Amino acid sequence: MMQVSKDFYIKCNKCNHVTLVETDRLECDTEVYERPMGEEIEYNFYGEICCEGCNSWINFNIRGYEYPVGAFNFSDYDCDGGEFVNKPIVEIEYEFDDSFSDYAYEDYIEAEALIEHYKEKIRNMSPREFEFFVANIFERLGYSVKITQATRDGGYDIIATKADPIPFTLIVECKHWGEKHKVDVSVVRSVYGVQMAEQANQSVIVTSSKFTRDARKFAEERKNLMALLDIDDLINFI
Repeated sequence: MMQVSKDFYIKCNKCNHVTLVETDRLECDTEVYERPMGEEIEYNFYGEICCEGCNSWINFNIRGYEYPVGAFNFSDYDCDGGEFVNKPIVEIEYEFDDSFSDYAYEDYIEAEALIEHYKEKIRNMSPREFEFFVANIFERLGYSVKITQATRDGGYDIIATKADPIPFTLIVECKHWGEKHKVDVSVVRSVYGVQMAEQANQSVIVTSSKFTRDARKFAEERKNLMALLDIDDLINFI
């Protein structure tokens, strides 16, 4: 279960009046997405306030993502008509037995450090090194892989094939982007178009960043025809 852990302030874009928003007044919806390593749960905390300075209405959303279940993945937020004065903090609400909490916390810190180490190694790769890294993952999954030329990739970076039990071909597009640059739905649509033109069984987009919500929705609507792997999926493969 996720929660917004602290009250926060929003400043009106019209008059700069600042309003306190208390977390216990937030509404919350959840959505569940199927991912390669299980379910991802999106928590959407939302609300609206009327600015006391100019009577303008301000709407806001704060989203937290739990993936895999029980682990914090990332959070983002937006505000229409205002801006957050302090960054909203979204956290997993854990319940531990007192006798177990210290041990569990130490393991959690050690795992977080290891995960961050591997994420940093991936982020420091060149785009070409990232393609070879991804190709190696698919080789370990039993595929025969071929990496396209860097300047003439035809809309994808890797082609991976299997002969058994039935012939299967997938194309892989790699996006080695910074953690703040999410892969949006336009990229996913483009790769899907290439997949249809190549008559491949499946397309996979792999990024060292994240995907936008619309990008994931587009891929999920294609069911088994598309798969999206972000940096957390890569860490799970490692």
